[in-house]
Amino acid sequence: MTKKPDLLLLHGALGDARQMETLAPLLEPYFTVHTCNFPGHGGKAFADHPLTMRMLTEHLLDHIREFHLIGCTVFGYSMGGYAALQLETEKPGCFQHIFTMGTKFGWRPEVAESEAKLIEPDFLSQKAPNFAAVLQQRHAPNDWKQLAKETGHLMHDLARHPLTTDDFGKIECKVRVAIGDRDQMVSFDETRHVYLALPKASLLVMPETPHLFEKINHHLLAEEIRRFAQ
Repeated sequence: MTKKPDLLLLHGALGDARQMETLAPLLEPYFTVHTCNFPGHGGKAFADHPLTMRMLTEHLLDHIREFHLIGCTVFGYSMGGYAALQLETEKPGCFQHIFTMGTKFGWRPEVAESEAKLIEPDFLSQKAPNFAAVLQQRHAPNDWKQLAKETGHLMHDLARHPLTTDDFGKIECKVRVAIGDRDQMVSFDETRHVYLALPKASLLVMPETPHLFEKINHHLLAEEIRRFAQ
């Protein structure tokens, strides 16, 4: 019996591996599906210092080495897609294919400042108490407020140390850069810019698709991942 190829699914900022529970079964007939939680997410312990993209890529590298996933296909939603691309610039050959969905690339200081304000714990508790309750449950026993603060720190870190056009030009594996046509966090222009900078990339605009992962058509997404990676 032929061994199915490995596929790693990466969640986004403030998400966790359980977000992939709807998508994963749709892909299991074609792949051996793996997930993981980034530090501080989904109950996984915080690291010894605040979140940075370098720290996330170090964690990701440790994970794929531990579970023998070097050379796998990776799907990264939002922040997860950025982490996969950055790791491939730092350690070429980690992935055979990279599929990003709703990944924000245009991290400038003013953008980071604006986005970080939207996830400040006091703001979420007052303006989005239901979402705050979801975060509390999702990341227990961790303090979701600490995670929100550290995610803001991560955004500012991305603004200080963004991937450049030259960085993207070093990625030799196949990449699919996807965005929803109704994504209000990620612009088509920033997505297209990265697509053009990648040597072996394709661009996908998914119809009637917002940024929120739970609102994405997972059947359509699974089919796009399957067609891209096989």
